[in-house]
Amino acid sequence: MKYRTEDDYEMIPVTADRLTKELEKLPEWEQLDDKWIARQYKFDSYMDGVQFANQIAEYAEKRQHHPFIAIDYKKVTLKISSWRAKGVTELDLEMVRDFDEIYEKEKK
Repeated sequence: MKYRTEDDYEMIPVTADRLTKELEKLPEWEQLDDKWIARQYKFDSYMDGVQFANQIAEYAEKRQHHPFIAIDYKKVTLKISSWRAKGVTELDLEMVRDFDEIYEKEKK
């Protein structure tokens, strides 16, 4: 499967209204400021969180678009933005939905 990367998107930030509407559909995600969104994921063990972080890293590498990943014992925080666009883009929104899907599969 070929993954779309930044080169396949028009790298401009989504509007504030669009971001607000999208985050309503992604209630676990929060807007940190006008450039970043983040979510914290919880796990039963430290190693479950590490395994999830590794899956996110592998997926991000295929997309050539990398979130900040912080592991804090049984919590993993992902924070994403697009440096080129200086804000949250369609690519970021697509990827956070995929992050959530990876998390749901990991929990099963």
